[in-house]
Amino acid sequence: MRYGVVGVGGVGGFYGGMLAKGGFETVFVTKQRYLSVFKDKGLTVESYKHGKFTVKESGKVVFTDSYDVLKDCDVVLLCVKSYDTESVVQELSKVNGDFAVVSVQNGIENEEIIGRYLGDDRVIGATAFIGSYLKEPGVIVHEAAGLLEIGEIDGKISDRIKHIAADMEKAGIDVRISKDINYTLWKKLLWNVAFNPYSVVTGVTVGQMLEFEYTRSILKNLMLECKKVAAAYGISLKDSTIEGYLKSSSDLREYKTSMLLDFERGKPIEIEGITGALIRKAKRKGMKIPYNECVYGTVKFFDLQRKI
Repeated sequence: MRYGVVGVGGVGGFYGGMLAKGGFETVFVTKQRYLSVFKDKGLTVESYKHGKFTVKESGKVVFTDSYDVLKDCDVVLLCVKSYDTESVVQELSKVNGDFAVVSVQNGIENEEIIGRYLGDDRVIGATAFIGSYLKEPGVIVHEAAGLLEIGEIDGKISDRIKHIAADMEKAGIDVRISKDINYTLWKKLLWNVAFNPYSVVTGVTVGQMLEFEYTRSILKNLMLECKKVAAAYGISLKDSTIEGYLKSSSDLREYKTSMLLDFERGKPIEIEGITGALIRKAKRKGMKIPYNECVYGTVKFFDLQRKI
């Protein structure tokens, strides 16, 4: 299979880099202002698990700022931030190709957006449980975890899912096929809706939030509210998952969330795609989620203040 990667940041850079390193044809679509860096120096991944490696443009690896180059791809990994999903998918809809799109993104609304423009049959869901970030254009740091769960929206174990998973496993990616990707997406949201926005409020690492009794309690209540909203949509998240997240793994304890890193660097943050999405889902069911609404309002205020 030939793969495309749209969004060469911490997530797209790592998974795309692993595919390219594994010998698979890979097309990276990046922003025009960064293209010369990739053309000259390639893509470097500094991984705690796979070591440091660089993939450079060759017969099998292409760096471009043109979506049209994706037309011959079989699968495209969509790794942009959720606030860019609609605009990017609109561009993808103009490409004369029939590639499947794997949404490797935060949030629970991206798959709906992709399906609206490209058709539901071309959408594959995914969740990345990974700690990685863009150190500088062309350099990705992988510092924790790395599991990628993928699955068809209807839950079927299709031939294309098996083929994609086999390719990724061959490339050294820790991959798992999900029989219920909707559950998996909500399970990932459970972590995201607590740790990502609340880290912007506290300004500290995952471990520091967990070590203090009161911040740990707030994290738990943020997740309990998410669990209740998920239940209203027929998704039964487990208390044991929440307890597991509150313990966290050693490699994540010193991890700064992607939202905090983006906030500190003056970049747009995914508050709408994460907490905003949960609040919208709750409102449709007539539910109040005060912990999440409070954190959402605080983060939105912080975000507004830095723009003044």
